[in-house]
Amino acid sequence: MNTLYYGDNLDILRNYIPDESVDLIYLDPPFNSNRTYNVPFKDKYGEQSSAQIRDLVGTMNRTQAPIGIFISLEEPTKPMLKEAAEVGFYHSKLWNKDYPKLQIFTIEELLKGKEPQLPPSNVTFQRAQKQKGKSFTNQLSLLGGKPEQEDE
Repeated sequence: MNTLYYGDNLDILRNYIPDESVDLIYLDPPFNSNRTYNVPFKDKYGEQSSAQIRDLVGTMNRTQAPIGIFISLEEPTKPMLKEAAEVGFYHSKLWNKDYPKLQIFTIEELLKGKEPQLPPSNVTFQRAQKQKGKSFTNQLSLLGGKPEQEDE
C-alpha cells in the first residue's frame, strides 16, 4: 500500500496488482502510443485546459458520482479552478456538512499529505493480497524512504 509504480501500466497491472483490487482505471491521454491526438489538454498558450475539468464533470454527472477528484502534475489554472468551483457542493445529510463536489490536487500536494475533503465513511474494503515474486525495481514509496522489499 502507498506505493507508486513507475513503468508501463499494463505490465504493472498484469504482474503486480491483483485483479480483485481494481474497480476502475481511467487513463488519459493514451500514453506511449506514438500517435498525435487532437486532445483538449493544453490551451493555445500551452496552459492546462479547463476542458479536462468539464470532461470530468460530464463523467461525474453520467455516473452520478457525488464527488470527483482531479489529480494533476501541474498547478491548476484559474479557469480550471473556476470550473471546479462552479460544480458546487455535495451535502452529506448524515454529517450535515458540505463538501466540494470537484476537488483538484497536484501530485506534490498529495505526496505532502494533503487529503480530499470527504465525508467520514464506515465502509470497509477487503485488503488486496500481497503479491509474491520478483521485486519491481522502479517502485517508489509514496511516504518517502525506501520501498518495502518483497519476498522472492
